[in-house]
Amino acid sequence: MDEVVLQLDGLAEVLANFGVEVLRPHDVPDLEQVFARDVGFVVEDQFFRSAMIENREAEWLGVSPLIPEASVRSMPQHIRAEGGDVLLLDDAIAVGVTVQADQLHLQTARTHADAVDFLQSVFPHREVMGLELHKHDRDPMRCALHLDCAFMPLGHGEAIVCREAFLNGRQRDDLLSRFKGTVDITLQEAALLQSNLLHLTPDTLLIDPRYQRLSQVLREMGYELIEVPMHHVGKMGGLFRCATLPLLRH
Repeated sequence: MDEVVLQLDGLAEVLANFGVEVLRPHDVPDLEQVFARDVGFVVEDQFFRSAMIENREAEWLGVSPLIPEASVRSMPQHIRAEGGDVLLLDDAIAVGVTVQADQLHLQTARTHADAVDFLQSVFPHREVMGLELHKHDRDPMRCALHLDCAFMPLGHGEAIVCREAFLNGRQRDDLLSRFKGTVDITLQEAALLQSNLLHLTPDTLLIDPRYQRLSQVLREMGYELIEVPMHHVGKMGGLFRCATLPLLRH
């Protein structure tokens, strides 16, 4: 755990050096608090508290002191959703979901289809896209825990995608039609969280130095990369996006 703390401290330092105000969750004893992304998400000027699986609900206790209570919007009790499944596009919201009845009981089925209906009702001026993902509780080659484990929009209009992680090809192709090109990654690369990078500016990305093939492709596309080691954090199942919960975007 000491190695994880050092790497998260290094990430916070890089963000601060780029002028990002970094808020750290309050410490809750005996609780893993590494992946802030899933605790909530911001769309436009609204902060939504995620409806997480039971064994992660206590993570809210570390974040709640940082968010004014009057600013928090809770999702209806019957809706399940986590922040890693909600990605903002220019005029749309992409939501990774589990729909099939035989998968809804899985621990990896973190966001259900009714979250799409809820967000569409709150943001009728945006298209809300439900994207079915492969789910499995034991085999990481057959599961994308969250949408950001299989897909990430890039600042120049492209996207990183693991096509095989999507259960519905039509939904996936509708999503990718919004982008001028893709950087395709394999299931093995997705399992190593190579779609879980973080933009500091449209031109600048944080990336783990292990990702040499992806780094070369992104540099050839004109992106500036800042290498930040996160391999110990990655062993816990998340990376740059998972460890950060953006509150304000500029």
